Amino acid sequence: MSPMDASPVVALPSNPDFWRDMPFPNLDGMERALAGWPGAVIEFAANGIVVGANEMGAHFARESIKTVGSPVVGLVTLAHQAQGSVSDRVEVVIEGTSRWFECIALPASGDRVFVLARDNTYDVNIRQALFESRQRYRDLVTISSDFAWETDVEGRFVFVSPHGALGYSPEDLLGRRPDEFLVESEAANIELPFQARKPVVHAQVWLRDIDNEEACLLASAVPVVGPEGVWLGARGLCRDVTHERLRDSELAQSKVREQVVAYIVNQIREEARPQAMLEAAASMLGRATSSQAAVMSYSPDDGWKILATHGSWPETIDESHLAEHLADGSDTFEVHFGEHRVFGRRTWYHGAVNGSVLLMRNALAPRWHEDEHAILSAVTGQLAIAMRQIADQRDLEHMSKTDGLTGLMNRRAFQDALEAAMARAARDGKSGALLYIDLDNFKAINDNRGHEVGDTVLCDISTMLTSCSRIYDLVARIGGDEFAIWLNDLDIDSATKRADEFLAMLSQLADRSGDLAKPLGASIGLARFEPATGESLRELLIRADDAMYAAKRSGKNGWAVAGQPDDLAVVDTVAGSTQDNAAEPHGGRTDR
Repeated sequence: MSPMDASPVVALPSNPDFWRDMPFPNLDGMERALAGWPGAVIEFAANGIVVGANEMGAHFARESIKTVGSPVVGLVTLAHQAQGSVSDRVEVVIEGTSRWFECIALPASGDRVFVLARDNTYDVNIRQALFESRQRYRDLVTISSDFAWETDVEGRFVFVSPHGALGYSPEDLLGRRPDEFLVESEAANIELPFQARKPVVHAQVWLRDIDNEEACLLASAVPVVGPEGVWLGARGLCRDVTHERLRDSELAQSKVREQVVAYIVNQIREEARPQAMLEAAASMLGRATSSQAAVMSYSPDDGWKILATHGSWPETIDESHLAEHLADGSDTFEVHFGEHRVFGRRTWYHGAVNGSVLLMRNALAPRWHEDEHAILSAVTGQLAIAMRQIADQRDLEHMSKTDGLTGLMNRRAFQDALEAAMARAARDGKSGALLYIDLDNFKAINDNRGHEVGDTVLCDISTMLTSCSRIYDLVARIGGDEFAIWLNDLDIDSATKRADEFLAMLSQLADRSGDLAKPLGASIGLARFEPATGESLRELLIRADDAMYAAKRSGKNGWAVAGQPDDLAVVDTVAGSTQDNAAEPHGGRTDR
């Protein structure tokens, strides 16, 4: 019969003062022994009435036997009936808090029963917490993908939790060393958590699983130490975080790609200089991929050209080396050039290839990874737009500096280029010559034969002038029928020979003249530039213009040489005489 089912034999005192300072009535024999009990002591009479209790017992009785069916009442009944000791753990709610007491009911002489109670709440809670902790640990290890392990002094597994690890069973791992599974062989010399000599928390280790795939483990370990402090091995837990690391890597690479693309887009939007746009893009790509980088443009007229590079891009890898791979129809290519490995991707704009982006590394370096492919794929679209914008901007700049009819430089572009050429000549201490050309009787062609014929004549003349000049000379149309040529690093004698060549070629257009009485010709003014004089651009242009008028006054279709800034004499070599330029007012023009 359980205590809860026992019939009560205890009557609760009705006097409220009974519980206050209740003494034991007789302290003889067993009572004296019980008087030293550190917990609660309650004495029950033969009729089941509480007749005595110590201070703690009085408090305990007041809380534990309030109602019929109390476990304490059951213990008293059992002890009285069995005439033997009965014990049990009793839960009592005291001041709203559940507490546990170890209770012993002892029969005594005279049919009395003593109940001894000791507060065991702390021990119960500790045991329960320990049980729950052990059970929780056992459950977590069992249901998780983690594994527990222990290694011995030789670093070999002596315990692996039941699920095993890395696809291996515990039996497969026991007796083996963890460094056998390391991904990097050179990492064998580093101290692993499996040989921990001090606590290790969340150490990252890359091992190969049963399929030889790389697995990332997050390991925590503590050393195992013997009684005398001797290191005996280590034990710990490992958690497989491969998927998390791969996801983090993908997210990081995605963030890098976004940053690269955002940076390039911002540079394209904010940078007004085309070359600076491409240089910024190449630099960002090179830094993001730890490689050399280059940006190339393509057009049907100019072919492939390297426009910007980052890092030590070798001169041996030029446009001609890359063109055959870029023109083979594939959007991407990877190829070796001697000691270098180059990966390239073409850029498209409105269905046409307009450039490419290239990455380069040493041939012994690792192959290009998927994230680097993804970066190039992400930026090629933006670079294609950028190169189209750059091409459009260059076209606009070209149009603003170019004569629309002849394709030569216009007046503004010529003066800018001439000023730069004079500065270079001054730095290098070299001379040059400026030819100022004004067509004679050109107006009659437009008036009598039409402007279309006149335009054709102007285009033919621009071709003649270009053919008489070198690639680094400057040729421009500076007005309706006015042209100018800068001959770099030539003396005046060589310049007059060029003037004679042009006049001879111009005679081939005599049949285009608008009036046989006024044949097409040209008056040419030549001005020699000497750096030592410190002459300005404006002064040089005035001298050449004055010399051209001198040639026109001398009968047209000839040339004249202007004197130096300190010598205003103009030599008309056609007439073979010297005229005083100062005597001829500047600004007067002969009818053409």
